Order: sequence, then structure tokens, then C-alpha cells
Amino acid sequence: MLWIGLAVLIVIIAIIVVLISFIRGELYFSRVRDNDTLSVEVRALFGIVRYRYVIPIIQFKGFAQGIMIKSEVVNKASTKLKDETKDHITKDKVIAYYNEAKVLLENTLQLYSWLKQTLARVECTELKWITRVGVGDAPETAITTGAIWGIKSTLLGFTIRYVKLMTKPRVDVIPQYNQKQFSTEFRFAGRIRVWFALFAGVRLLVRAAKVKGGLRTWIQLALKTRSRVKTAS
Repeated sequence: MLWIGLAVLIVIIAIIVVLISFIRGELYFSRVRDNDTLSVEVRALFGIVRYRYVIPIIQFKGFAQGIMIKSEVVNKASTKLKDETKDHITKDKVIAYYNEAKVLLENTLQLYSWLKQTLARVECTELKWITRVGVGDAPETAITTGAIWGIKSTLLGFTIRYVKLMTKPRVDVIPQYNQKQFSTEFRFAGRIRVWFALFAGVRLLVRAAKVKGGLRTWIQLALKTRSRVKTAS
């Protein structure tokens, strides 16, 4: 009986430790000349579970073909490439994604309110956005620098309003008066407790269930997205 009690106690402690641990995520984007890189990394269970999604190629192919992206899924534990896909983001696809988002909004009770409450539990542990810009003319470069500062202030204000800022942001716009240049580097790292992520998922399902056909709509869109990903690969 003592060993059974001890085993149960260890299991309970392990569950508590997992629930209070963090799910950590990082979004990184950089553009240097014509080279774009976008990556998303998620870590959980103290780094045991890792997922990294990388888009090393982003190319504009014209209004007909839209934007071509090459994406890679990397297994961080073994640093091996698990999957590689190519896809074109066209105007029709963007419209389709927008319509799907509207459908989810209509079939979930107060989805926007749920999103705000969930983001309020996200802690921002790193926020970096450095941009270098030059248009070859000093006055025009100064004007462009000010415009970029305005855009950054608006976007960062929106972000800070919804998440908890746990670090001092590193934000700058560096004018390059003697050359034509545009490069930018953006990094956002955040974390959320496992227990609240699970709780948020349950609340989302409850909100969807309160709307007639809500759960069925979520399942149908999830299956459709899965099929779309398989087709792209």
C-alpha cells in the first residue's frame, strides 16, 4: 500500500508540474535585400516537445500566381527535416481564408472576447524590431523613417494592449542616408501556462457548442485544413 500511495503521489506531483509549466513560442521574421525568412517555433514540457516551422523562401510571382512560399517542418530534437512543401498564396486563397474566419466567428459565442481573454494570459518575454532604411536622398529618408516609426508604434501599441509585457522592447528605425537599403528583423517570444492553454481550449469548445452547429463547423474546417495541407505537400 505504501508503494501504491507513493506512486500516486509522484503521478500527482508530475501532473501539477506539467500543468504549471509553460508553452513557449517564438515568431521570427527577417528581410535583407531580397532574402526573406519566417519561422515559428513552439516548445513545451521543458523543451521535450519541440516544433519548428520555417519559410525560407517568399517570392512574389505576379498578381495571377500571387506569393510563392516554401515551407519546412524541422524536428528540433534530431535537427532533421520532417516535411517540405511549396504553395502559392493567391487572392482567391486569401478571400477563402477570410470567409472561413467569418464562419468561425459566426459559429462561436463571443469568439473575440475569448481571444482577448486568452491573449491576456500570454507573457511577452522578448520583443525586438530593428529596421534599416535608406532611399538615397537624405530628406526623403528622414520622412520614410518617420513613417515607419508611426507604423511600428501603431502595431506595437496593439500588441502591448493585449499581452503582458515582461521585458523592455528593443525597437529602432535606423536611417541609411547615403544608400538605398531596406532591411528589417522582428522577433517576438511569448509563453503561456499549460493549464490555462488547456482551459482556454475547453472554453472555446464550450462556446462553439452553445451555437447550433458550431462544433460541427469547427470539425469540418479542421478536416478541410488538414486535407489542404496534405494536398500542398
